Amino acid sequence: MIKKAFFKFSIFFVVLISIISLITPIFILKTNHRGKLIEGLYNHTGNSYDVVLMGGSHMNSGIDPNVLWHNYGITSFNYATGGQSIDLTYYILKEVLKTHKNPIVVVDAYYLARTAEYGEKGYISNALDNLRFSINKLEAIQNCAPLKDRLSYLLPFLKYHYRWNELTERDFNYRSDEEYYAKGFDAGTKVYGKDDSTADQTSQTVSGTVDLPKKSSIYLNKIIDLCKKNNLKLILVNTPCDYNAESASNDWSHNQAKLFNKVKEIAEKNNVPFINYNDKLDEIHLDFKKEMYNSGHLNIWGAAKISLDFGKYLSENYNLKDHRKDKNYNQWNIDYKYSQVAKYVTSQKEF
Repeated sequence: MIKKAFFKFSIFFVVLISIISLITPIFILKTNHRGKLIEGLYNHTGNSYDVVLMGGSHMNSGIDPNVLWHNYGITSFNYATGGQSIDLTYYILKEVLKTHKNPIVVVDAYYLARTAEYGEKGYISNALDNLRFSINKLEAIQNCAPLKDRLSYLLPFLKYHYRWNELTERDFNYRSDEEYYAKGFDAGTKVYGKDDSTADQTSQTVSGTVDLPKKSSIYLNKIIDLCKKNNLKLILVNTPCDYNAESASNDWSHNQAKLFNKVKEIAEKNNVPFINYNDKLDEIHLDFKKEMYNSGHLNIWGAAKISLDFGKYLSENYNLKDHRKDKNYNQWNIDYKYSQVAKYVTSQKEF
C-alpha cells in the first residue's frame, strides 16, 4: 500500500515538474539579458569567440563587440548582465567554457567592491533564470542566492506565476535572436553632464590598499584559478566611473580607489593584466560630462572610445587573427550595420 502510494506520488511529482518546466519559459520576463545569454551561451557555438566579456552593468555598457569587430576583426560576446556580482560571473564563465574553449576572458572588476553577501533578487534573476538546468546552475543557485529564494531560481515559475494575466503573444513566440547583432552590448544615449568628483583618485595619487570583501576575494581567486586550469588568458578591467556613485550604500566599499589598488596588487601577483580606465581618462581623452550616461555607466560614445582603446590593447598584446576578410564571418559585417555604434557614432572618423 505504501509502495503504491509512493509510486503514485512520484508519478504526480514528475508530471507536475514537467508541466512547470514546459510553461516556465512563457512566464519568464523577456529582458535583453534573457536573449543575450540564450544566444551567447547556447545558440552560437560554431565558432568560438576570440574574447568573452564578463561582469555587471558597467561591462554591459562598457565594451562593444561591434567596435572590436569593425576596427580589429576580433570576435567577442558581452555576457554581462545588470547587477551581476562576481560570484555569478564565475558560474556564467563556467557555462561559457562548456562551448567556447579558448577565449581571452575579460572580467569587470567593479563588482569586487560589493560588500553584501548576495545581490538583489532581480539582478540574480537576470543571470540564473536564463541558464539551462545543469550541475553548474545548481551550484550557482546554492552559492549566489539566499536560502529562502533558492527554490524560486530552481523553478522560476514560482516567482512569475502572477504574470498569467499580462502575457502577450511575444511571451509565447519569443525569439532570443532578435538582438544578437549587438553581441550582448547595450548602452544608453543620455549625456550625464557632470564631472567625475573622484577624478583625482588614481593609482598614482592614492596610496595604500584595503582588503576586498570576503566573497569578492574568494570568487576573484576562483576565476583566476579557473583560467589557469584551462590555460586561458585573463584580463581585469574597470570602466570609468565616479567612485562616489555607491559611497552611500552599505552594500559597497567606501574606499574604492584603495580597493582597486588591491585588485592591481592581486593581479600583478598572478600575472594578470588589470586595466583601470579611471587611471586613463586623460590618456584616452574621455569627456566624463559628455561620454558618460550617468555617474557609473558609459553612454554609447564613451563605450565606443573605451572599446577602441581596448581593441588596440588586445591587437597589440595578443596573437588574435583579423577575421574581417574571412567569408565565414560575413554575418559579423551585416550585424555591425544594425549596431548602436553604426547608428550613433559613425560621424566620428575613427569608427
